[in-house]
Amino acid sequence: MDAGEHENFGSLDTRPQSERTMEHSPLEQASSLCHNGLVGRKTNYRNWEASRENLMKALTKPYGEVGLKLVTDAPSPEIGPDEVLVRVLAASICGSDLHIYGNDPVFRERVPDGMVTGHEFCGVIETVGSQVTTLAVGDIVAAESHVVCGTCFYCLNGLPHICQEVSGIGFDRPGGFAEYVAIPAENAFVKPPGLSIEVAAFIEPFGNALDTALCVDLFGKTVLVTGCGPQGLMSLAVAKAAGAGKVIATEVHGFRRQLASQVLAIHSDNRRETEDLVLDATRPDVTERIFEATDGLGIDVVLEMSGHPTAIADAGTVLKNGGDFVALGLPSQPVEFDWANHLVLKGATFHGIYGRHLYETWFKACHLLESRAVQLDVLITHYLPLERFEEGFDLLKRGQAAKVVLYPDSQNLPR
Repeated sequence: MDAGEHENFGSLDTRPQSERTMEHSPLEQASSLCHNGLVGRKTNYRNWEASRENLMKALTKPYGEVGLKLVTDAPSPEIGPDEVLVRVLAASICGSDLHIYGNDPVFRERVPDGMVTGHEFCGVIETVGSQVTTLAVGDIVAAESHVVCGTCFYCLNGLPHICQEVSGIGFDRPGGFAEYVAIPAENAFVKPPGLSIEVAAFIEPFGNALDTALCVDLFGKTVLVTGCGPQGLMSLAVAKAAGAGKVIATEVHGFRRQLASQVLAIHSDNRRETEDLVLDATRPDVTERIFEATDGLGIDVVLEMSGHPTAIADAGTVLKNGGDFVALGLPSQPVEFDWANHLVLKGATFHGIYGRHLYETWFKACHLLESRAVQLDVLITHYLPLERFEEGFDLLKRGQAAKVVLYPDSQNLPR
């Protein structure tokens, strides 16, 4: 869809977002927005070309400190011959951004001082490089954040998602928590016309959840999802779409447990009674309840999305003999794992997931979203101008949000 086209967004509340946030809980907002439909919003995106200067506002990372810094004098990016300049319309906060914000060791030495962060975004192409032939000014695109070399052993063997020379947008090169970002043309994925800019902004992490959930055959299986952050919630939807027999989710935050129940209900077949279960991960009897729900057998497939040591240990305990343990969550520190009893002696198979397959997973993700086999609108709980980023990060840290979308231009906020 070109920038000048528009869609019918339906009858959304037109009051300022701050008033709606105060009056309604995040879950009520998410339910209402999902009901009204995010896809049909009128997209009257402003053309900033006439007013764009060499400096822009952006969120940067001060090395060694907790938090991010909003600056208004970040240099506006220049593009190379094989790149495009994207004006960011919407950007969402990822779990990796929380690690960067928190100065966690997993990313502390990787992200340079003053780096513009953010890697989940959707925007409109303002300028194309001289060698770019597949994209045009006005195209609305999402971004694949892994910039791969194309020449290493893994790239040459069809595994660019684990490229040994990968450069990450928002990690190793400037990212999308900004008014503008320069990306290689091959990393720009044109937004399908049926998707909102908000959902398009996080097709990439949906790809992570998709690769995690579809790593093994889930049809008829009992599946455990540990951690119902955004990617855990997405994996619940994929597991249902893939025909899982029973889906069990564990999560520490009450709000996210409610959202997990809502995601499972949306994706359930109303022709049969569901046996899905959402459990409080803080309860000491959580493993016992899982065994009770599975007739003492345990779990066929674990989708570990949290990276939390207790969740990892509990998942290993309830994993069935011969089961599959699929891990996407990133621990902040090294964790202990009962290698003998939870893996070797069970004859279990362990799968580590990093990124998503380029670009096979992107096409699968778009098909699932456009067909409505998977519906992610309900995950968007907050819409905030970039200047209110602290509020968004705080909500996520407290487990009171799922996907928080930031807008460099507040004119693009839902009305």
